[in-house]
Amino acid sequence: MLTVQEILSHKQFKDAEIIAGKAGLHHTVKWIHIMEVLEVQELIKGDELLLMTGMELKNNESGFIQFIQQLAAVDAAGVCIEYGRYLAAIPERVKKVADELQLPIIVFHKQVRFVDITQSIHTEIISQQYEALKVLEDYAQKINKYSLKVTDAEQILMYMQKYLQLSVVYESKDQPTTFIPNRNKEVFEHLSHRKTKRLASRDIHVFEQPYGKVYIYALDRDLTDLDTLILDRTVVTLSQYALRELYTEEKLESEHRQFLEQWLDGAASDDEVTHFLQDQGISLCDQPWFVMVHQLKRDRKKKDLMYYKINLRQLMEKEGFRCFILEQQQYVIFILGDLRDKESYRARMKRAMNDIISQYRAEILIGIGKYGVQYNNLVESVSSAKTALHIRMKNMDLPYFYDDLNLHHMIFTLQKDPFIMRMVAERIELLSTYDTKHNGSLMDTLQMYFLCNGQKKETAEKLFIVRQTLYHRLEKIEQILAMDLMNYHHRILLEMMLLVATQKTTPQ
Repeated sequence: MLTVQEILSHKQFKDAEIIAGKAGLHHTVKWIHIMEVLEVQELIKGDELLLMTGMELKNNESGFIQFIQQLAAVDAAGVCIEYGRYLAAIPERVKKVADELQLPIIVFHKQVRFVDITQSIHTEIISQQYEALKVLEDYAQKINKYSLKVTDAEQILMYMQKYLQLSVVYESKDQPTTFIPNRNKEVFEHLSHRKTKRLASRDIHVFEQPYGKVYIYALDRDLTDLDTLILDRTVVTLSQYALRELYTEEKLESEHRQFLEQWLDGAASDDEVTHFLQDQGISLCDQPWFVMVHQLKRDRKKKDLMYYKINLRQLMEKEGFRCFILEQQQYVIFILGDLRDKESYRARMKRAMNDIISQYRAEILIGIGKYGVQYNNLVESVSSAKTALHIRMKNMDLPYFYDDLNLHHMIFTLQKDPFIMRMVAERIELLSTYDTKHNGSLMDTLQMYFLCNGQKKETAEKLFIVRQTLYHRLEKIEQILAMDLMNYHHRILLEMMLLVATQKTTPQ
């Protein structure tokens, strides 16, 4: 990229003089504008050099100062003013402000053709951009080939550092911060706490999850567009490398399938589980454990489950859960060890669930088993997770957590008993038959009555009827069912029957 200093060497600037802001001669020039207005905030993007005759600046010192301040605020490269018809000198106060803001002011002592300047400089800028694209394409091919041979991400970063001759910093989610070269830590700390064109950063994402961050910074110059484009290309390569690593890890973990099945079934001994965890480089024996079960739709099962598992492993580990994954028939089972505090477990799981649902929507059904089971006894958690999943099959609005589904589990169990379902049908069908024959609302009335805990005034208000009508309906219900709604046992039995008859928990 051209700098203000380099532009001054062009023949069109042979009679030009820089009279203020010399400390900004290193500013990059991405384009040149011919402009005479003073309100420029919305007109330029930054790194532009302005050409003007100064007709709006004549006898307007305060406006001139504000103009210089605006240019500095939007990161303009500088301003060139032609002496002659409108201006013959730059006020000293204006020069002082330009020096303070490091904004170059260049004056032409002789008349120049602005069109010649723009044509010449723009031709050179476009030529440089074309050359930069060729350099970027060459770099992209080389870094891609090189990444296939490396054994860690740091080697990729070292390749970029050598290519750019800049300093590099790598922040990884599970590794100490890496400085390349190691000697410039203090400079990085200084630059990272202020606005500067000498530092740029890019986040590394894998499946839209943060994986790390890369910085590049220069000791003695502003970064160029090519520098940041090469940084972008390197970050893409790092993301691909990280994905390959995760894919390899997932394939290796699939070799543990037999042990994971034994672990879930309770067939693995305490020593076997402990040895397995230690072999994974973790010590989670005393941590809370639980199981999450996913049931995928058929179209999702046909797709590459490997990437699905890698993505979800990233989500769970981001929230502090150590994750082992097992495919089993129509299920994907997650064995989760909690690395953080128990109190935040639900909030962290809900965040993870929201991320999963936002990505996969209706493609999956999820159940979360009992939390805090022993690491060597996951049978109860996997069983309760599958139960939660089956309960939610007919009502996706129910909670994910088995611990929030105790009543629904009771109903789910009762619904599987044919004798109980026959008894329920005999009672409840009496009300539904009456409603059908007389166009009545006894079923709705009874449900609302129970929802309002037997409060008749509240029930009548929610049904939008007068209390006398409610009394009449309740009497009719007692007559049909031959049950006393004021009797505690009758009321409990009838409420449970209603739930069994109407609750959508039975799986298909």
